[in-house]
Amino acid sequence: MYIKTKTFQITPKELGGILTAIYYKRMRFFFILLVPLLVIYIVISILQNRFDWWLIYLAGSVAYLASLPLLFKVQKRSSTLEFQNRYCEIDENFFAVFYEDGSIVKINYSNFIQVIKNADYYFLYLTKIQFYYLPVTAFESEKDIHRFDLFLQSKQLMKLW
Repeated sequence: MYIKTKTFQITPKELGGILTAIYYKRMRFFFILLVPLLVIYIVISILQNRFDWWLIYLAGSVAYLASLPLLFKVQKRSSTLEFQNRYCEIDENFFAVFYEDGSIVKINYSNFIQVIKNADYYFLYLTKIQFYYLPVTAFESEKDIHRFDLFLQSKQLMKLW
């Protein structure tokens, strides 16, 4: 199996949007837990005509967690290499990324811990927080996408269902 993708690039705005979506997905449990708890305690304090300082602390914490993605400065923290044009070559042994400036990153599939596929892109995770971004539109055809999916499933990096 050999697949070569088209050249693609990610902008800082797109990367910021992706990181924001990942953040909210990971924090979903805390928001589901904290927001109803906050609303219940606000209603109780209004009904009892009582003011608690910890309620302000809880409300501030929820507001801080919800607004944290606004503080992401993707371009300042990311390497300029991440915003260059690049293409990928995929074979049985390596996942290779060829950058516009001539840099090459070759990764063995045993280094990936997980691959997550979205409708628009793949995240190939090296660690829980470090990943390679591969858009689905970079593939030449649906056949290449299907072959890549089956290959990832055979390596037990991704489940198709």
